[in-house]
Amino acid sequence: MTKNDWTLPQKPLFMLRICINKRLNQHRSPSCGGRGSRELADLLERKLLELRLPVELVRGPCMNNCMKGPNLKIQGGSFFSLNGDISDSRVEEIITELQKESTKRRKNEK
Repeated sequence: MTKNDWTLPQKPLFMLRICINKRLNQHRSPSCGGRGSRELADLLERKLLELRLPVELVRGPCMNNCMKGPNLKIQGGSFFSLNGDISDSRVEEIITELQKESTKRRKNEK
């Protein structure tokens, strides 16, 4: 590793919360965890690191919108109900929104 390969981690500007709740499905009810939110959280975390976005990803409990999950909430910003769609285009939509929010909050810090 060279000196330029490593940088200090940025302090997160805000949080992205994703529901990873998985039901036991005794009543065949949907859940975010059952619709791939755990894998989505892992993917988003990798992308945040890759893009060096100052966002803290928090895996959390139910957001009370199970029928339309996986659900994600940008702290003080957008709410996403993916309705089972965790396609590349939806992931890019989330990343784009996170980039916009990061830019906005960096400007507000100055």
